[in-house]
Amino acid sequence: MSDIWTIRDARLVQEEQPIVKDLREAGANITSVWDLINSRSGYPNLVPILMKHLQLPYSDRTRSGIARALAVPAAGEYWDFLVQQYINAKQGKGPVFPGEETEFVLGFKEGLACALSGSVTEERLPDLIRLAKDPSNGESRLLLIGPLRRSKAAISREAVEELRHDPQLAKEINSWRKK
Repeated sequence: MSDIWTIRDARLVQEEQPIVKDLREAGANITSVWDLINSRSGYPNLVPILMKHLQLPYSDRTRSGIARALAVPAAGEYWDFLVQQYINAKQGKGPVFPGEETEFVLGFKEGLACALSGSVTEERLPDLIRLAKDPSNGESRLLLIGPLRRSKAAISREAVEELRHDPQLAKEINSWRKK
């Protein structure tokens, strides 16, 4: 089994090289797109580069990393595109690379949920709420509800009260009362 992981990891490092090259040329001090995630520094100048690469046919794992790196306010400019990608993203298990037989948990939809949560504005809350209420979006919806908790808008409070009864979201939302 470790051979599968070694081969997969080597392919992922190789696959990321064009993204890393473009990001480094724009001033990012990274070795992987994943280095941007949870970065304390803002990088609005890198968002157009990330968006360009998000549209290219990378593996699910690499696209997940790109999407998670887009969990920043500057990505809000691309909101409609991110929403459409989220709606269309596959869930469950699948191969990391086309033609592989071994399946792994897919993470692109969750990455896009992070991007949407990190880039949502008060004006876009109705879109986020619609996505969070749609059970076909699966457990990735857990990553969409954080902004609703932080928002002071009445629409967010109402949505949280409604989602409190959703079987996939209830445990998380109900834990908020205890904090």
